[in-house]
Amino acid sequence: MPVKIVLYDWPPSPFCMKVRAVLAYKQLAHECVPALRRVRELYRRGGIGKVPALEIDGEFLVDSTDICHVLDARFPTPRVIPDNPRERALCHALEDWSDEALYFIGLYYHWREPGGRRQVAKYFGKTLLGRFAFRPYLARIERQLRGQGTGRKPPAHVRSDLVRGLDAVEGLLAETDFLVGARPYLCDFAVAAQLVYLTLAPGTRDVLADRPRAREFLRRLPQVRM
Repeated sequence: MPVKIVLYDWPPSPFCMKVRAVLAYKQLAHECVPALRRVRELYRRGGIGKVPALEIDGEFLVDSTDICHVLDARFPTPRVIPDNPRERALCHALEDWSDEALYFIGLYYHWREPGGRRQVAKYFGKTLLGRFAFRPYLARIERQLRGQGTGRKPPAHVRSDLVRGLDAVEGLLAETDFLVGARPYLCDFAVAAQLVYLTLAPGTRDVLADRPRAREFLRRLPQVRM
């Protein structure tokens, strides 16, 4: 009997991109449900009201990293968590760095930088519920940015953080096609999702123009897309 997988999705979210990419890489058929239509259900069932959320035969999962680990345990071919202990540790460190450092830079350019904020408002404005939700969500993002620290930095400082992060990605790809070795793992999908997220913001749309290794890296991972 086929497994029923339902993804509660918000297309621009890099964490949703990561989970969609892993599902595609594993060739797992699934249903996508717009998360904005199920906000109350996500809070009730997930407890934290975050996307993505994934349901597998009635089991409800939240947090993109936890979701991908469960997917790898239940559907281990092809693997996205390395078997080798050192590679597994590097994969974890790089995924966590992308989710907790690169993400907030992208969040800044989408929600704090004026052009990005106008674009996000336009996206939310496509539906009545989105227009209603935009201001409360903006306030929530502002609190997150300030609490994490990126929101307290001047624009030049944020740009410097971004440049260092992109330099790190270019350096990691100097001798290998992927971040940990010759094949993609969870860290690759995570970092690639954050890079795509950055290219969606007006202020960072051309940020990979002088990053040839990062561009090639994204071409090797066609599963990562909005």
